[in-house]
Amino acid sequence: MYKVAHVDASKCSASNCRLCVLYCPEPNTLLYDEKRNTAFVAVDRCKGCGACLRICTDISKRNCITMVAVGSAQGEFEMSRYGMPDVSKQEK
Repeated sequence: MYKVAHVDASKCSASNCRLCVLYCPEPNTLLYDEKRNTAFVAVDRCKGCGACLRICTDISKRNCITMVAVGSAQGEFEMSRYGMPDVSKQEK
């Protein structure tokens, strides 16, 4: 079963660390939403390597990321469908 990263937005927004975004090896896969103060995953780009999981769980001790089966990632952001988020439209 193929797995992708899933970010628990409520836990992530409390920490605001962004380490997972910095260490994700796949460009434009793990992004940060400044408005909601949380990371989010483009599931169609995620390769399931687990680098973000190791950073979030082992290094930063935040436990905001889990790996879920790609079929259960319904409602997640898809880069192929929506393109890059337009940060110029986000409120400051």
